Amino acid sequence: MRNHALLFAALMCVVAFGGARQTAAQHPGLTERVWETATRYDYDRLSEGRQNWRRWTVSLKRETSHGTLMATVIRQQRFGTTDGGLQIDAWPDLWAGAYGHVKAGLSPTADVRPQGTLQSGVFQSVGAWELSGRYSWRRYRSEDVHQFGPGLGRYVGSWYLRTRTALGPRPDTWAVAQRIGARRFYGPASSLSYVDVEGGLGRSVEPINSRSEILVTRTFFVSVRLRHFLTSGVGVTAAVRYSDDEVFQHTGGTLGVFAQW
Repeated sequence: MRNHALLFAALMCVVAFGGARQTAAQHPGLTERVWETATRYDYDRLSEGRQNWRRWTVSLKRETSHGTLMATVIRQQRFGTTDGGLQIDAWPDLWAGAYGHVKAGLSPTADVRPQGTLQSGVFQSVGAWELSGRYSWRRYRSEDVHQFGPGLGRYVGSWYLRTRTALGPRPDTWAVAQRIGARRFYGPASSLSYVDVEGGLGRSVEPINSRSEILVTRTFFVSVRLRHFLTSGVGVTAAVRYSDDEVFQHTGGTLGVFAQW
């Protein structure tokens, strides 16, 4: 209970800290539209005769003169278990050329999802380059998982290129994974769309069953994502992905809609 209370307090701090201005890495086409609502459905088909995964999210984002705050409600089905949760994100300015990202999630009765999540990151621009460092904590029903690592990004015209290393200490080993990605922006600045391609490999720390048993597995994944404005204030999101996590493989997709005003 004490940990849940601490996490709830952290959530309230994020809300109070609210918002922070997003930089070009999150939302290069900032507009006068200050609200955004979105909904999304994810589906993944698993190998080895396992039950398929489903996930629904609804989010509300508010942009102010001081920045951006987003709240997301999540409901998911994995390994035959249904969990729900709340997640809050904020992006604070730190100093010249730098911003942070704070994420807090709470799912106190979850079986497969983390019951608590805290994540923080710092991003520093150096010319056209962006240096970053991240740390995350996830509390599952069975144990805690910690992860941290550096990242590097660069803007080249309409492209944003990036790479990130994730390191997770375990009792008898380390889980180390590397991912690279490329995002291509297009469209008018007031309604900026993008296509994003990302892949990675290494070793990952994830729950593998409904008992939240944590295992370090070799992993490989690739994904393609799209965010496209249909009009100046309405758009769609879509994705396809494949992941091989050694214990099982899953192939999935995402469909969503969003509206700004």
